[in-house]
Amino acid sequence: MPKATQLIRQDHKKVEGLFKKFKQTSGNKAKRRIAENAMLELEVHAALEEEIFYPAVEKEVDGAMVEEARDEHQTVKDLIAELKGIDDADEEFKTKFSELVENVKHHVEEEQNEMLPKVEESSLDLNDLGEQMAERKQELQKSGKAKKKRAPSTTRRKAPARAKSRTSKKRRA
Repeated sequence: MPKATQLIRQDHKKVEGLFKKFKQTSGNKAKRRIAENAMLELEVHAALEEEIFYPAVEKEVDGAMVEEARDEHQTVKDLIAELKGIDDADEEFKTKFSELVENVKHHVEEEQNEMLPKVEESSLDLNDLGEQMAERKQELQKSGKAKKKRAPSTTRRKAPARAKSRTSKKRRA
């Protein structure tokens, strides 16, 4: 079982990979799928930190640093909410996603260079926190993926041309 700080770094690396993939991908639908995946990962990650990691860090290490991290999370959540309401064909989608990427990169840099080193030097039980976070992550991913599957599509699909022609032939007969 990874330590809490290892789990956080793994999440950061995964999201960074999705950001790179988004940048390298062409096509609105493909970009949307990658963005949706990144947003889900970010939502799960933020929940883990806010529910388990930050309360422990706040008590033992640095409350002001945690407060700043929570503010950054709120900005990310607001951007995600905006992105979910923008059609992937709209240029604003790419612009807003870029804004999300920049905010997340800033947060990750501060967390990895400032908060995590202090936490690793503290007396916090990072193994126990890591175990709690890993269990909660599985719960959140299961519920998040279920929600994702039920979410309505942002674009309408056209019926195949063949199906339309069969229907129209039947009506003529």
